[in-house]
Amino acid sequence: MVCLVSVSVLAANTYRKNAVEGDNDASGGQVEAVAEIKTEIIGQNCDPATAEAAAKEAAAAAEKAVAEVAKIAESGCGTPGTKPAEKPDATTPAETTKPTEKPAATTPSETTKPAETTQKPAETTPAETTKPAESTQAPSTGAYTVSAEEREVVRLVNEIRRSNGLSELTLNEELSRVARIKSEDMAKNSYFSHNSPTYGSPFDMMKKFGISYRTAGENIAKGQRSAQAVVDAWMNSEGHRANILNPSFTQIGVGFTSNGYIWTQMFIG
Repeated sequence: MVCLVSVSVLAANTYRKNAVEGDNDASGGQVEAVAEIKTEIIGQNCDPATAEAAAKEAAAAAEKAVAEVAKIAESGCGTPGTKPAEKPDATTPAETTKPTEKPAATTPSETTKPAETTQKPAETTPAETTKPAESTQAPSTGAYTVSAEEREVVRLVNEIRRSNGLSELTLNEELSRVARIKSEDMAKNSYFSHNSPTYGSPFDMMKKFGISYRTAGENIAKGQRSAQAVVDAWMNSEGHRANILNPSFTQIGVGFTSNGYIWTQMFIG
């Protein structure tokens, strides 16, 4: 005899919202699988024992189906009861300390340059060792007379040179003429310097007057009333003394003017 048993299974998945308001993500919700099993014997032509066995078999199958439904619900909707990790609040980044500004460069106070002291030019012109180009101007052919004062200076100078083991200097009359012109130029133009506003340096002046040399020098003095006084003054001055005792010099010229008592020595070699 065949017993017919009708088994119906009613299942529902219920989504329960998380406690976090505003989060509608279903994966974070809790799922319940609800199943209702209903069995009904629809066959009439079977004995009670057979019908009961059929009903139990049907109920077992239904329970298995409910379990499958619950399993599917679990896998499809996430882990029940799991609260999603809360999104961390945005953090305010630590304030970056602004580096200490470098102070503006300080302009140091200007140091006042001390006033320069204008020194009186040395009265000694050091020897010039480079031979300048010879002047094309011919020397004067007029007769020139060397004064007694000028000759006395030459004598005193040679006496000093001999005592120092040096050769005497030869008196060059043309060089003496140039030296006298230099002394007169200083008196006329009211200056006392090796550099003449009229003729330039002593070396320029020698060239203008056609004096040739390999080395040259000049001493000047003012105010001495005699040859001895002026030579003593020169010998007491290191620079002037060096010119008088210069072994490279071979000729001398001396120029004197009583107008201001100005003396000029010129040396060449």
